Amino acid sequence: MVYLSLEGLKISDALISAILHSCPDIRFLILNRSYGFTNIPIIEIAKFCPKLIHLSLNSCKCLTNRCITEITCSCPKLRHIELGYCSIDNKAVKEIARNCTNLKYLSLEGCKGINKEVIKKFNPKIKIEYPDYSDDLHTSIPTSIIIGNRFYFIIQ
Repeated sequence: MVYLSLEGLKISDALISAILHSCPDIRFLILNRSYGFTNIPIIEIAKFCPKLIHLSLNSCKCLTNRCITEITCSCPKLRHIELGYCSIDNKAVKEIARNCTNLKYLSLEGCKGINKEVIKKFNPKIKIEYPDYSDDLHTSIPTSIIIGNRFYFIIQ
């Protein structure tokens, strides 16, 4: 299997684990707005999906910094990551910057508590979707553009 989308579904840990164990060739994994599972099968992505290039976990409530660390260390081919509205912080974003050398796109839309200094660690060619800087009171507003109804952060 190359492409798996379980978007917006109630999914058990056992189901995700069974899929990951039996489909090691997953390259595109989309779990946006899915629920009913813990961070354990998300961490298993790191172990069983080393060929992953696209990971979309928007609005997954179980996502932790540890999940991101495990995935980014074990999935070196990742080029596209979507983590919008997830409860991650600067530590997870630093791990992405450090470990995902092939990254082309990162969505952090709606993520709070991520500061601009961490975002600046990324290669300027990476397209980064605008994180929520409302908690970052010590720096100025970043340069951004609006395309359609989305904000994009421009690294300078």
